[in-house]
Amino acid sequence: MLALFFMKECGALKELTVPVKHERIGMEGLEAKCIGTDTIQSFMISKAEAIITFDNERYEATITVYAKRDSILYLSAVNSGYEILRASVMQDSIKVINRLDKIVYTSALQRRFGYQYPVNFRDLQNLVAPHSLCEEISVAHDDLLDHIVFDFDDTHVKKRIHLDRVGLQMQTFEFYHRQTHKFLMGERQDDAIRIYSNFMITNFEILARGGTTTYNRDVKIKMDVNPRRYTFTELR
Repeated sequence: MLALFFMKECGALKELTVPVKHERIGMEGLEAKCIGTDTIQSFMISKAEAIITFDNERYEATITVYAKRDSILYLSAVNSGYEILRASVMQDSIKVINRLDKIVYTSALQRRFGYQYPVNFRDLQNLVAPHSLCEEISVAHDDLLDHIVFDFDDTHVKKRIHLDRVGLQMQTFEFYHRQTHKFLMGERQDDAIRIYSNFMITNFEILARGGTTTYNRDVKIKMDVNPRRYTFTELR
């Protein structure tokens, strides 16, 4: 009985001395999460549900988003089995294919004259593939309340990304040009992300949720169209 008593006491002592797992939050949690992200070369979300609004029309769509590190960003939206929109962004250019109106829009991402767009390739990559923010920790700070804040502000543009400091999910982002009033903004709404912008072609809004995420998948992007069926517009 005495031996049994000490065995129980030892068991209780062992239970008391088992270290409690520390849940890392804030910058410490972000730095831990970022370990090993340099092996991610591509990122894809497929079969996400979305509601897309532009030109005063509303479409329920399935979207695919793909990002290849420092190379290309891609979006495709399909409604009832028919692709309505396809867009790609490269380091120096943007191309949008409007399948509904048979128009192809192109623009230099870095404009030669006038004010720049409120976002560049790196900004968009940080939004499409959030693990890219691991390369931007030097501009992040923990507000010790709710968010980790990434501050990319430049002369004319306010550029901010906020992560939840506990779950490390993107909560809001704001890219706003103070001179042209062009913007790209977004916010998390429960299990969805709402994105709205006016910076390139027209006002548009996307409310997206769900989807399947895969990494390091090589996807061939095709942005060619039949030139006899489409109108080509270069934005300057």
